Amino acid sequence: MKTLITIADAGLYELFWQESTLNKLSSFSEVDFIPLNERFTSEDLSERIGSYDACITSWGSPRFTPDVLARAERLKFIGHGAGSVASIVKEDVFDTSIAVTSANKVLALSTAECALSLMFAGAWDLAGYSNRLKEGQWSNNNRDTILGVTRRVIGLVGYGEISKQVIRMLQPFNTRILLHSSYCTKEEAAAQGVELCGLNELFERSDIVSLHNTWTPRTQGMIGAEQLRLLRDGALFINTARGPIVKEEALLEELSKGRIHAALDVYDIEPMPADHKLQAMPNVLCLPHIGGFHGILKRELCDFIVDELHRFVKGEDLLGKVTLDQYRRLTPW
Repeated sequence: MKTLITIADAGLYELFWQESTLNKLSSFSEVDFIPLNERFTSEDLSERIGSYDACITSWGSPRFTPDVLARAERLKFIGHGAGSVASIVKEDVFDTSIAVTSANKVLALSTAECALSLMFAGAWDLAGYSNRLKEGQWSNNNRDTILGVTRRVIGLVGYGEISKQVIRMLQPFNTRILLHSSYCTKEEAAAQGVELCGLNELFERSDIVSLHNTWTPRTQGMIGAEQLRLLRDGALFINTARGPIVKEEALLEELSKGRIHAALDVYDIEPMPADHKLQAMPNVLCLPHIGGFHGILKRELCDFIVDELHRFVKGEDLLGKVTLDQYRRLTPW
């Protein structure tokens, strides 16, 4: 078989294509790469795709347009060495016999670890204590307390690979986990050890709320003043999903009261302006969208896809296969 790698960015190439990964792929497929640091469009892909059985993509790869699919006479596998495949394919790919898979399971581990880190950083007010120490303020052991994570009620909004990993990572901390999701069944919730509940109920009962929904027309602005007002005093709100899922003005209004805290990795406008109001709030920890930055896991994205292709060749089930139903839940490109 023949595989085309459509990653033109030299930095990504160096990160993803370790010698062991390339050797693994070369053991069962001929491999071709597009030129590095040269513009490679869907039109270019259309001209080349006809002689390949598989294509491995990542950030910056060209989209599989109708013309590309029409000329992909041999293509049976598209493997995306990243998270969402929305930038690579449209729904029409699911009308073909091409298997679509992604390394979202790997990337989800990184984002879940970031969310958990924000839980602890926010619940322990690490940024606040660090800043106050720089100003000469020491802690008061007889008076100070922190929210903490152990034995707290954690509310997760959205159920996918990331929230599944967050649930697993929280197991040692004896937390009670509430989940709001339209896609998790009662049976699966019971198997995960979480309690399904309504959105407003989750905000009302949780000490920490962590957002994990995809950003779609249905979820845009789903978190607003009504939900944020329900958070108890001292609660922590975390967003590692997408900024527009939350009504930012409502979040700013509630945070300005000083009664809740937030730890955020995503925003309405990215990059976030240095003079943004969130940056000046002492009860907010802001990060520059680093959820997928875990170095080891990032290097494993294409290695996972190579393993997926090998499973496909051997007729085995794909671990990262994307179905039409799953695609329709993705954040649009």
